[in-house]
Amino acid sequence: MIKIFFINLFLIFFLTKSFLYSIEPPKTLVIVDLEKSESNLEVEINDSLFVHYNGWLFDDSVNTDNYCDAKGNKFDSSIEKPFRNEPQLFKFKIGKGLVIPGWELGLLKMKKGSKRCLVIPHQLAYGHRKIADVIPSYSNLIFEIKLVDIDKSK
Repeated sequence: MIKIFFINLFLIFFLTKSFLYSIEPPKTLVIVDLEKSESNLEVEINDSLFVHYNGWLFDDSVNTDNYCDAKGNKFDSSIEKPFRNEPQLFKFKIGKGLVIPGWELGLLKMKKGSKRCLVIPHQLAYGHRKIADVIPSYSNLIFEIKLVDIDKSK
């Protein structure tokens, strides 16, 4: 009887601890401005954007209550090795479906020179698709994106 009590006590402690020290993945897009620019130039549909970024898998076992801090494995960067030999700006036109929906939504109204954290649920990222061996199916993602320049649409 005492043995069962201690086993149950251990299980309760273990399960409680694992829930207390983890963060649940977001169900909607999380947008956090890390650096705000005073620029009057902001992103609109059909603008060409020039950005630097870092991307991580969302890790729900991280002991935090801040979504942007729940960084797991880094899977890409426009700045750091081994992902790039030299920093390379990423250019794309917003509103054309050239990037994942989380980027399309999360970068609108961002001002030139600003830096933003996007925590993207899997349905606004790659969904059921596995991307090489770096992004498993149904992965929630975290990006830190620095908007370097905007080429306004004509």
